[in-house]
Amino acid sequence: MKNILKTNVAAILLMLAVPVPKLNAQYALPADFENPQEDTVWNQFANGEGNQENMVLVDNPAADGINTSDYCIRFIVVDDAARWPGAWSDAYGPLHITYENHIMEMMVFKDKISPSGLKVEGGDGYPELIELKASNSVTGEWENLTFDFSAGIGTTYTRLVFFPDFPDGERTSGGICHIDNIAWARPSSANHPPAVPAEEENRVMVYPNPASGQITVQCPGMTRITISNILGQPVSTTEFPVANHRVIDVSGLRAGLYFITLHTADGRISTRFIRK
Repeated sequence: MKNILKTNVAAILLMLAVPVPKLNAQYALPADFENPQEDTVWNQFANGEGNQENMVLVDNPAADGINTSDYCIRFIVVDDAARWPGAWSDAYGPLHITYENHIMEMMVFKDKISPSGLKVEGGDGYPELIELKASNSVTGEWENLTFDFSAGIGTTYTRLVFFPDFPDGERTSGGICHIDNIAWARPSSANHPPAVPAEEENRVMVYPNPASGQITVQCPGMTRITISNILGQPVSTTEFPVANHRVIDVSGLRAGLYFITLHTADGRISTRFIRK
């Protein structure tokens, strides 16, 4: 009995001495799958049972086009999968949806035309999840799909989900989809005005939020206020002499989410959002 106990203790100590990879290690977007262990933090679902091998890290099938990375995820959707097979990961959070970071991209290489999807969910206070779809237009080559998460601006999520093949109706067949480079789309820096300095940014305020009739805008040295809808289309612009404080009537705006862009006399900008 003593010998068995000694053997077990030795085995446990040996196991503790061997470094074990942390499968839930945190990664930052982009999810480019260049790390050999990056696919292990994704959990497959709704794609039949016992088929985790249908989602694996593989060589890029076409590295001579818009996607020159070495590796990607190959996701084989089985014929009897649910309508929404995919994979989720908590390794890329927290995901802060902001004015600068609200468009997400995902590259797909598919053998058929069909919608793919991205979803964000989870977080403090259980925020409302956002699930979006976009369809590829070509097969047999990489295509970059975009997803607009502006409805979640100001919200932080903890879980990222992708759907390689998410038909609008009932599933009639499976397919093979390669996924790569899930990332925030960065705005072009060309002709992009400088931001308001951090010490002044703390003095920028737009209230009340949500709004109903009027909003009060505070921003040092501002000369123009532009209100845009979630598509980035301006709905009103107000210009005035240099001011630090302004009251704007928004009673005529429809209910929804709006961006408030504040322009200063020296060409700097600051952006806030309101709900009405």
